Amino acid sequence: MRFLRNLLVTTSALVLVTASRAAALIQAAKIEVKTTDSQGTWYTQPVWIAIGVIALILIIVLISLAGRGRSNTTVVK
Repeated sequence: MRFLRNLLVTTSALVLVTASRAAALIQAAKIEVKTTDSQGTWYTQPVWIAIGVIALILIIVLISLAGRGRSNTTVVK
């Protein structure tokens, strides 16, 4: 019975010491968050660049399809 009591007392003392050290470490910690997010102009944003590239490709395709639409050949019989 003495052994069990001594074991419980030792274990509880160890837990208290560990908990107090952990609390001291947590209180000493200083957390600081800084962001360096800068807002650029709208035309440097990747989304607008992608929209511009897609629009340019679409215009090129429409011009090429418009040129192929009519045949200007004359058939003489």
